[in-house]
Amino acid sequence: MAAFESLYKLFEPRLYAFALHLSRQKVDAEEIVQEVFLKVWERRHLLDADQNFDGYLFSIARNLVYNKARRRVYEFAFTQYVAATGEHAGCFTEETVAYRDLVKLLEETYATLPPIRRQVFVMSRVEGKSNSEIARLLNTSNSNIENHLNKALKSIKERFKGYEIAYMFFLAYLPEAAASLPFPALCA
Repeated sequence: MAAFESLYKLFEPRLYAFALHLSRQKVDAEEIVQEVFLKVWERRHLLDADQNFDGYLFSIARNLVYNKARRRVYEFAFTQYVAATGEHAGCFTEETVAYRDLVKLLEETYATLPPIRRQVFVMSRVEGKSNSEIARLLNTSNSNIENHLNKALKSIKERFKGYEIAYMFFLAYLPEAAASLPFPALCA
C-alpha cells in the first residue's frame, strides 16, 4: 500500500497536467487521474517490472480522455437529433433505443477508422485542434492531416446514411459542442 501511495504522489501531478491538457476541464482531469490509478490498482498483479510504467500510465489516461470525449459527442449528437426531430427529450423507450442505435453506429464508425486517422479525427473534431496544430503534434504535414480528415469524414458520411441530422451536426458543430456544452442526463 505504501508503494502505491508513493507512485500516486510521484505521478499524480504529471498525469493531472496531461489529462488537463487533453480534456481542458479540471473536473475531467481529476476524474481521469483517479480512474488511471484505480485501473493500476486493479491490475497491480499483472504489472511487468520491465514495462515502461510512465508510458503505461499515460496511455491509460489518453484512452480515458478519448473515451470521455467520445461519450460527450454521443450524448450531444443524440440531444441534437431529438431536438431536430421534434421529439421530447424525456425518458421514452423509443428515444432510448434511438440513442443506443446512434451510439452503436458511432462506436462502429470509430472502430473502422485506422488508428492514426482516428487520432487525427478526434484531435480535430472532438478536441477542436487546428490542422496545423495537429500536424505539429504528430510531426507531419498539414496536407497529410487534411488527407486523414477527408478520408475519415468520407467514411463517417458513408456510415451515417439515414442519420442525416446527426451527421450534419457531427460535422458542423462537434468541436464547439464537445468542448463547451454540459450534457443533460439521458435515459439509461
